[in-house]
Amino acid sequence: MRLLSKIQSIIPTYQKHGIDGLFYAILKNLKLNTKFVSILEKKKYYLEKRIIKITNKTVIQGIYKSTKLICESHWGGFDNSSKLLGIYEKQVQEKILELQKKFNLKYFINFGAGDGYHALGLLKNNIFDYAYVFEINNRGKKIIYENSKINNLENKIKIFGKANLVELKENLDNVKMKQSLFLIDIEGEEFKMLNEENISILKESILVIENHSFLSKNEDVKKFFELIKKYYNLEILNNGSRNPYNIKEIDDFDDDEKWLMMSENRKQTMDWLILVPKMKL
Repeated sequence: MRLLSKIQSIIPTYQKHGIDGLFYAILKNLKLNTKFVSILEKKKYYLEKRIIKITNKTVIQGIYKSTKLICESHWGGFDNSSKLLGIYEKQVQEKILELQKKFNLKYFINFGAGDGYHALGLLKNNIFDYAYVFEINNRGKKIIYENSKINNLENKIKIFGKANLVELKENLDNVKMKQSLFLIDIEGEEFKMLNEENISILKESILVIENHSFLSKNEDVKKFFELIKKYYNLEILNNGSRNPYNIKEIDDFDDDEKWLMMSENRKQTMDWLILVPKMKL
């Protein structure tokens, strides 16, 4: 029964990645390989190693330039290349900067902070004064702390566990909430967490939400969109283009390698919900 279950679990990998995917899936099940599910992932892994060396683990361009990273994660994806090249979620970076300037925001709150990339990039470049970040994974919290240390930002960031508004309210008064921008990336849980009670607390803050509606129940998503109409104007931010030919540090890589470095490892096309309180407009 257990063998049958394992065979069934690797069928989708074979269908997506072919015989090499099947090969890596078998190795993974035998505990002989835990990093890759395809030759494509293996290539991205080795490209990432080269980019880490070229950049010395420091973002080399863009809004988050000069931010240092220990280049570890708790989710096992290969997104350090795009982060160190400064183009990871580039459209989100640009939108956050636009909103910060327009509304003179001072506090950045991140639910689902990952490795702290956004919070630390914004603090490093003096875009926000202080950050409050929430990360449910304990290893993720340690990585954020280590990243904050190497950037000398420990005194400008507070790290919490699972996203919740109880701890946040103990740290931010109503004045600070009006001067805050929330970046929310909690894998579909946003539609449960942002209920009427919590939205009423956040109604004067700007929210940037990574839309995981494909991971959520339709009724939760429907309720959420009905609810936000009361308080917010909604903008949909689509993923944007990247141009690897504008990054001189990777001129010597071939075309296939350049485009693989642009990858953010998304399962499908995604967008972000930009919620600006009606009272601010």
